[in-house]
Amino acid sequence: MTDGGRLDLVVQGRVVLPDRVLEDGFVGAAAGRIAVIGDLRSAGGLPRAERTLQAGRAYVLPGVVDTHVHTRSEPAEGITRCTAAAVAGGVTTIVDMPYDMPSAVPDAETLRRKIRDVNAEAVGDVALYGTIRKTGGLDEIEGIAAAGACAFKVSTYESDPVRFPQIPDGELLEAFRRIAATGLPVAVHCENQDIVDRAIARARAAGDTGPLAHCRTRPAVSETEAVARVLELARDAGAHVHIVHASVPRSFELVERYRAEGVRATAETCVQYLVLDEDAMERLGPLGKINPPLRAPADRAGLWDLLAAGRIDHVTSDHAPWTLDRKSDRTDIFRNGSGAPGVETLLPLLHDAGVHPGRISILDLVRVLAEHPARTFHLFPRKGILAPGADADLVVFDPGEAWTIRGAELHSAVGWTPYEGMRVRGRVRQAFVRGRAAYEDGAVVARPGDGRFVPALPRRT
Repeated sequence: MTDGGRLDLVVQGRVVLPDRVLEDGFVGAAAGRIAVIGDLRSAGGLPRAERTLQAGRAYVLPGVVDTHVHTRSEPAEGITRCTAAAVAGGVTTIVDMPYDMPSAVPDAETLRRKIRDVNAEAVGDVALYGTIRKTGGLDEIEGIAAAGACAFKVSTYESDPVRFPQIPDGELLEAFRRIAATGLPVAVHCENQDIVDRAIARARAAGDTGPLAHCRTRPAVSETEAVARVLELARDAGAHVHIVHASVPRSFELVERYRAEGVRATAETCVQYLVLDEDAMERLGPLGKINPPLRAPADRAGLWDLLAAGRIDHVTSDHAPWTLDRKSDRTDIFRNGSGAPGVETLLPLLHDAGVHPGRISILDLVRVLAEHPARTFHLFPRKGILAPGADADLVVFDPGEAWTIRGAELHSAVGWTPYEGMRVRGRVRQAFVRGRAAYEDGAVVARPGDGRFVPALPRRT
């Protein structure tokens, strides 16, 4: 708050709280935190502030917390470009994956170096995962947790033996036990290596290398078998497992079964599985290659049913941008990188496909994009909610503005999007990170170093 008793910022609009929308509400910020939330109908006017923003009929949302982002898998992207894309899409906090190029983040010293880079380079706020080596790295777990990581990330599928290894089951079980003692969640990429590798080998031998071969060689069972195995290990270890990028309804059903038995388990899907399916692969080609792959239309419909019923914990982007030279081979889908940019389009796409047609409410959207992710990754109540004392991460979102997604106009370094040409309704007007303008009037106004590293909050025992 200023010396004269004024707030630093007041934003007036349709304020979205966890349980209701204040249609004539306002949020006031001071010293980077939310100081007051009120309703004009009862307050009799706005409090004094150095800056007052009248948002009209636009929503005032808590900043989105995207817990599945890769800033450094593609060196051209990096922390600055990724967080610029994030704030332009209303994502004020990302949780960055540990699979950096050329090596991962498997120890406390590497994590501390990355924290220094975040504080120098980030435009928006960043929390961080740690990971473990394929073998022999379990003694680093406690140090990574103490350094401020909000979660660990491991995989049952190997993309690279050093940067993105498959963790053997015995090592995984022991890791789960050690991570459980830290109180942090462990996020798991669930695919069965042997099923996928055998299927790819058969497809290559048959000359089946077109875009749909990527979907056929990673069948649903390659995901669900790994999900069930991970849940069973977590049950024994007492770990909180978070299943990332679940692409078929059965994965969520398995999570629910184990949760009913007392296992600490959460799961996310990604917006691409809600707005695209395998029918788009021939059109998208390599640009649609992600792991797990785009699924059948029936799976997409089933995910919407689960989301509408409140049975999906988070929706994320799995922002994994590759430059076009890694996505250019249309004759052999297997030679292309897996992943796509998406952090900037996460909020508008989910609004357009979910809230606009009435599949989910604006309250549901905030829960799966902000509150639940922040809770799962020990960032709540600092992040993920509009409440006094929380960081003043505010997004002014116009639900009525229609616009066309164009990769060349987005802020990621790679210049393309799998959603090219899609007409969507709902657009970010402004984004504030800890009360400071990060995006407004169509431009990123925050600078590298304005974003900060966000450590996990103390865990409850």
